[in-house]
Amino acid sequence: MIICGIQLAHHPSVCVLENGKIIYYNEERKLSQYKKIDSVPYNCIDQLNNFKIDKFILTGYDFNQDVLNSISRYFKYKKINSKNIFSYFYPHHISHFFKACVDSGFEEGRVFVIDGRGSDWYFDDHTQGYETCSIFSFNSKEIKCIYKNIYTKSTSSKKININHDPYYNHAPKKVDPYFHSNETVFNINNFKDLGHIYENMSARFGYQYEEGKFMGLTAFGKSRDDYYDKLSHNLLDKIPINYDSAATVQKYFEDKYLELVKKFEHKNMVFTGGTALNVVNNYKIKKAFPNSNLYFEPLCADEGNSIGAAYLGTYFSGENLLRNKSIYIGTKIKDLNEPLNKNEIMKENVEIDEIIKLLTEGKVIGLIQGNAEAGPRALGNRSLLLDPTIKNCKDIMNEIKKREKFRPFACSVLEENVNDYFDLDCPSPHMMLAPQATAKAKTLIPGLVHNDGTCRVQTVNQYENEILYLLLKNFKIPVLMNTSFNLAGYPMVETFKDILFSIRNSSLNYVYFADYKKLLISK
Repeated sequence: MIICGIQLAHHPSVCVLENGKIIYYNEERKLSQYKKIDSVPYNCIDQLNNFKIDKFILTGYDFNQDVLNSISRYFKYKKINSKNIFSYFYPHHISHFFKACVDSGFEEGRVFVIDGRGSDWYFDDHTQGYETCSIFSFNSKEIKCIYKNIYTKSTSSKKININHDPYYNHAPKKVDPYFHSNETVFNINNFKDLGHIYENMSARFGYQYEEGKFMGLTAFGKSRDDYYDKLSHNLLDKIPINYDSAATVQKYFEDKYLELVKKFEHKNMVFTGGTALNVVNNYKIKKAFPNSNLYFEPLCADEGNSIGAAYLGTYFSGENLLRNKSIYIGTKIKDLNEPLNKNEIMKENVEIDEIIKLLTEGKVIGLIQGNAEAGPRALGNRSLLLDPTIKNCKDIMNEIKKREKFRPFACSVLEENVNDYFDLDCPSPHMMLAPQATAKAKTLIPGLVHNDGTCRVQTVNQYENEILYLLLKNFKIPVLMNTSFNLAGYPMVETFKDILFSIRNSSLNYVYFADYKKLLISK
């Protein structure tokens, strides 16, 4: 069976599974080269013609008949089989749960889905709210939603109906597609918390839908009790905009997150939803539960929900769910035939030794290989690399990317050497943890150490990324600055044309296409 999952609106994406295996995945922002996109993934849908899809599973915040009618018309226009497209639409947190649960590899455990907002819920007084936190318990026999926080502006009495939206038409009626029951604890309130607060405060600082930038700011201030008290009373608009208030938001978020996790602690815990991108908090959760098995979903933002939707379709079809272990499930750049400018040359037969020599000389290298990384992190296939021992390495990379100077940079480090540079006792292949730097790191690679002493880390071994492993293995130290191959305001490059745009609008001079041993040089 071939099942297609479609994430609508925020971070739209499309995934196709064949017999449980991912055979296609892409994100609309990469194809459109528009970073803050909120729409139907039409460019992704355009790439579905080669698949004979048996079932479409849609997910998003809310069921919207007009949007689904528009998609149906578009499918007919593109001559794509749209049979049963209206039969399967699942709410937001359920899709988050399935993506993270399946790919965690755990046979039992708890999944914490925490973000700024999820799907709407409707009450007996005809008012509505929306989910901000859902906690699921699962094992080989059953899945249960054990807790759900719902935010509402209404102050009247509220009673939840499990079938919260009458317009949804779900899977077999004998199965509750939400996995809720009379045992589910609903916390209904008009109090912003966790991801909800973080999202709101980030927007107040001017970083709407860019909470990662806001997180970078939090390292430059100190938490203040008076600001903390205002957050505790949900007086967000009474908090001034400065570094200390940013630091206080981070501290409050960490404290409340930890309280919730302690309340629902399990030996196997999975974390997803946009808040799981808070790598500083992830590291602290890891330290707080040393005896638990923790999985931080790398596609925890909404772009992973197309995969979750496809998993849902597989589950309700009675098919086997297969864990996807690779982050490299995007498209491959096969065409390098765009015309070059006079100042650009494509050098052939370039071995890794030459790339290492350029890195040693302090050159920034764009590394392109294999299938693109899914999600927001550059993990060696669409990366910009630089020698981190250069004192002004941040300034060099910021000049190319045109980024804000306060933002931290990430790194790739050999898995076997990570303890020399960072306080990390486990692999971190997806940059989901920001551990504290060691004294050696602060001395040798200070440009990678953020103001709070942390660095977002990707550990690398030869099985997950052989090319990046060889670069690290043969470089003067087993660490490289690694940031995403894109300019400010743009998503990661998707095509050769995007790469040419980047070098023609920046000071980047070298791009290595490892699959073809070709080096693009801009003089």
